[in-house]
Amino acid sequence: MKEKVAITMFKYAIIANDYQESTQLVNKISKLLQENQLKEVLGNPQYVFIIGGDGTLLRAVNKFQDIIDKASFIIIKSGSLGFYANYDENTYAKAINAIINNKIHIRKMPLLEIKYNGNLIRYALNEAKVVDHVKTIRTEIYVNNDLLEHFRGSGLVFATKTGSTGYMRAINGSIIAANISTLWQLKEIAPVANSTFSTINASIILDQDQIIRLTGDLKGKSLVIDTYESEILSSDIELKISQKTLNLCYDEENDLSLIAKMKLLFAHCNDNRGDD
Repeated sequence: MKEKVAITMFKYAIIANDYQESTQLVNKISKLLQENQLKEVLGNPQYVFIIGGDGTLLRAVNKFQDIIDKASFIIIKSGSLGFYANYDENTYAKAINAIINNKIHIRKMPLLEIKYNGNLIRYALNEAKVVDHVKTIRTEIYVNNDLLEHFRGSGLVFATKTGSTGYMRAINGSIIAANISTLWQLKEIAPVANSTFSTINASIILDQDQIIRLTGDLKGKSLVIDTYESEILSSDIELKISQKTLNLCYDEENDLSLIAKMKLLFAHCNDNRGDD
């Protein structure tokens, strides 16, 4: 008589972009997952499969904020290139087999933590922006308890190390290539500059022990956290590198350095489908 082997039922969710090839890939992946005793759920998945690129990952981060540090995220590239994608249509089965055999490799990705008046609002994988493209923002910027400057301008952007190659790069911020995952940065957006007033107007690199606090005329401005936008409801905002991290699964044999990814991605910058 053969001994019965207990099979662990893993729970998963799938987030995909709208491309036709992604829909076909979702069907293939779903079939393989179900054949291997994995169960699709709407909430609290152990694994989140992202079919697409960086933009699709950011949608998933927005959707699963409550379990951001508990679920593991697997990105299967479909569409354009991305910094986070590590599997594709030819290697997704390898990822599923690694999960089943408990041999999946996980990288801890830093997250920004954003609070109103000391109360947690959301986490950001790439960046957070405080913006108003109609009226000038007036706010004081503190680093820990030290006043950095009185800012006036269209906005401020805060980015993690991995987020430094996205919007931050587009506004001439720094790309953080150092092997320190908890570095992050602050950059001004269209600051006021005239004969009587000017700001630092430079990318400021911060570490995990530094906390940014914004106080002043912020209510009614826009707060954009990755792909999520909301109206600011407080005159006091705090940002820092969180103690929580995002679990990103990766293929060790296909893992590229940041520099190699930059060369590969920017060589394809004319891809008109963006980073979905």
